[in-house]
Amino acid sequence: MDELADRLCGLLGLARRAGKLAVGASAVERMVHQDFRPLVVVASDAGTSLRGTVERWEDLRAVLDDVLTSEDLARVFGREKLAIVAVSDPGFVRGILKLKEQA
Repeated sequence: MDELADRLCGLLGLARRAGKLAVGASAVERMVHQDFRPLVVVASDAGTSLRGTVERWEDLRAVLDDVLTSEDLARVFGREKLAIVAVSDPGFVRGILKLKEQA
């Protein structure tokens, strides 16, 4: 994992501890449909079906799909497989977008 991926994982971990992170496709979809306008992080190696679903969602703040692999996400969150997470908190979203800009 490079420095950007490592720092992104750190921010996602903080968001999870703060209760502002949806982990997994079902939780992310619920967050999207509850009008939270999340930032969605999709694994770079996610399947076409999941990518198509994300593309159909409207009113997302941003989608990051080129930083973390599904293996990175799974390792960070203690899962066997994980391809998508979403952050709803505006402060975390700003921090993640700023981190991405600096890369």
